[in-house]
Amino acid sequence: MNLLRSHLRLALATSVALCLAFVVFRGDFVDTPAKPNNRIVPPSANEMDQRLQSAAATALGDREGAIVVLDPQTGRVPAVVNSQLAFGEAFPPGSTIKPFVTLAALRSQTIKPDTRIRCPGKYKRTHAVGACSHPRKTGPFDPAEALAYSCNYYFATVGERLNEDDFARTLSEFGFGRTTEIDGANESAGVLARDRWQPESAVGEGAFLQVTPIQMALAYAALFNGGKLFRPAIAPAPDFKAQLRTEIRVDDGERSILLQGMRGAVEFGTAKNAHLDSLPAYVIGKTGTATQLQGFRSQGWFGGIAFPSSTQTDPADAQLAVLVYLRQGHGAEAAEVARSIFQALEDTRKTKKDSTQVSVHQVTENRTYRMALEDYVAGVVDAEASIEDEPEAIKALAIAARTFALKNLGRHKNDGYDFCSTTHCQRFAGTEARPALANAVKATSGLVLLDDQQQLIDAYFSASCGGVTANIKTLWGVDGPEYLRGVQDDYCNSGAHYRWTDVIASNQLANALRSDPRTDVGQTIRDLSVTRYDETGRAELLSIVGDRARTISGWEFKLIVGRALGWNVLKSSRFSISRSGSKFVFRGGGFGHGLGLCQEGSHAMAQRGLSFQQILAHYFPGTTVGSVASDEPGK
Repeated sequence: MNLLRSHLRLALATSVALCLAFVVFRGDFVDTPAKPNNRIVPPSANEMDQRLQSAAATALGDREGAIVVLDPQTGRVPAVVNSQLAFGEAFPPGSTIKPFVTLAALRSQTIKPDTRIRCPGKYKRTHAVGACSHPRKTGPFDPAEALAYSCNYYFATVGERLNEDDFARTLSEFGFGRTTEIDGANESAGVLARDRWQPESAVGEGAFLQVTPIQMALAYAALFNGGKLFRPAIAPAPDFKAQLRTEIRVDDGERSILLQGMRGAVEFGTAKNAHLDSLPAYVIGKTGTATQLQGFRSQGWFGGIAFPSSTQTDPADAQLAVLVYLRQGHGAEAAEVARSIFQALEDTRKTKKDSTQVSVHQVTENRTYRMALEDYVAGVVDAEASIEDEPEAIKALAIAARTFALKNLGRHKNDGYDFCSTTHCQRFAGTEARPALANAVKATSGLVLLDDQQQLIDAYFSASCGGVTANIKTLWGVDGPEYLRGVQDDYCNSGAHYRWTDVIASNQLANALRSDPRTDVGQTIRDLSVTRYDETGRAELLSIVGDRARTISGWEFKLIVGRALGWNVLKSSRFSISRSGSKFVFRGGGFGHGLGLCQEGSHAMAQRGLSFQQILAHYFPGTTVGSVASDEPGK
């Protein structure tokens, strides 16, 4: 794979996250490609509880607040911080109530799934509803988008139309306004007041509704576990028996809207800065910021649910519910607190894990090394993104590199190893990756790109596509999937290699072409032209006329010239040709083959706030980020 480094002029970034060290295991020449051994030995349930409790206590630190960690399938509470506040005090919920407003409005047909409302920026009928914080230049929101962006105008407007009884009935079903019956607790029932409904009630402000953190945790779990509202209990996992209080109807369409909206909150909405979408688990959630009753300070909320992956979000797949309440703070801060707890869930899964092993032949040393897959990915990212400073762009590259590796294990089987260290496979650096790169690899550990059949995709990347990614069929003459047919890319137009011009003397070019019989037309070139371009603007076919005539593909022409004159000459096959006296002028764009991920475009997307999932979805349309079964590499 032709993976050419982008010469972006970027500043080095610092990182406060833990550094994953890259270790090269030196040894004798490897006789056979390494075979995966990815068996996971899970920690005990008590160990997991202890780690979750420790993570929750550390995440809250000295803040005044509470955290509830809940098993959404049983109601068991494996971890709680500040139980008195979590069970015994009630507060306005802020925007964390909006999923229930959405559900009540859909049920009562106050809104439909396609009901759109344009936000002017501020709901002006009462000062109790704060101004919206989402980007101003957005189209009218549907319910899922309004939930993701937490649009106060949307929900206050829906609150004007929503019947109080319809909303109160929904809240009551989910346990608000009554105790949860958790054992041994001096518990508050909260407040579900009648005849106090106001538009601000739909954004979780005012006296209409006050909830405890444990109530909110259980209600969020019930939204996504199939409508099961459990009686919570702080108890060890062995022999724990769930106690079901009631079952609530949440139909698939309603659940899908809530799931989409709360994932949007994590990816690009109000919880975006917590980077929950960078975790291996598929986390959805909702932030909330409310004003204290008879007060002025803001309180922060976050409620979230973790699923195994984007393709495993059925009710039975809900794995962990986390509820964070901060007595002084904002919802975005509460989401950042929650991240450490969801990360702890991933860390417990990875305990005692023997990683897939790969063997890499370092061509410059003529030596072969065996190492863990994740160390190999770190080495590839270190080679290809050595000066990249956008975390989301690095994560996107790490996932693409990991996908390529798993898809192509044994690429050099006949040579006795898996991969070489050149662009034939993936460029590889055998040095310790800087912390920002190592952290990106760690944050995406185990994540790969999958097609619509849940198979590993062919994940290619290059420095720059020049404005349109390549079509593998016209580039290399092979049939390829839809996601490698080329996409318009306006993001890379600020990159260093978006446009370039190379001027090559005729005799110099003739000498270069004589290095390969496919382009050898003799001592002079009388005519050189592109006879066919593909739809991405790349030279698909060239005609060369000298003492004899030759026809060759644009990509092969680029390779032949590059081998002879250097890889910085004719950086891609996306070029036009003209003649100026005794010189040929090539005007082109991009650097590398241009298939799949464009690194310069990815950098620009990350700069504009897009997540690694959004970056990968742009360059590999129709694919999803997920996890591949550890014992099925290359499937």
